[in-house]
Amino acid sequence: MREVPLESNTDAIAFADALEQGVFDLVILLTGVGMRTLAAVVQHARGTDTSFIDALRRTRIAARGPKPVAVLRELGVAVWVTAPEPNTWRELIAALDARSGELSLAGARVAVQEYGAPNVELIEALERRGAHVTRVPVYQWALPEDVEPLREAIRAIGRSDIDVLLL
Repeated sequence: MREVPLESNTDAIAFADALEQGVFDLVILLTGVGMRTLAAVVQHARGTDTSFIDALRRTRIAARGPKPVAVLRELGVAVWVTAPEPNTWRELIAALDARSGELSLAGARVAVQEYGAPNVELIEALERRGAHVTRVPVYQWALPEDVEPLREAIRAIGRSDIDVLLL
């Protein structure tokens, strides 16, 4: 699989505009690639990402794992909550619940940077807690440009040439 930026990412630009206007109480970043892509989309559309990065610095940020944390560290953006291992949406929700005294999700305006597909369970968990969720898709998944290695692997499995398959 590979990550492919969306052809026209009006959602990302609308998110950046809203973030700069202080619309969101919490931004949830799910992937490092997504955060990099988001910053690149803003940079490309505006010629600069300075006001976007400044807005991130003024907003509570939750990160699902170490990859978005690393990107944020490079940008000088502090992370308010990080999901503990194994860094799934469940740990992220638990970490947010543990900090509910600082920010209640009831009525909170939450933006979720998505990866190749929406994380329906995460969005539903946020909405059950009363959050108003804005999805921010930044890329989609696609097959590799050269699928022949994938086809050969499938043929090898069919021939029983493969003893172990890790997915």
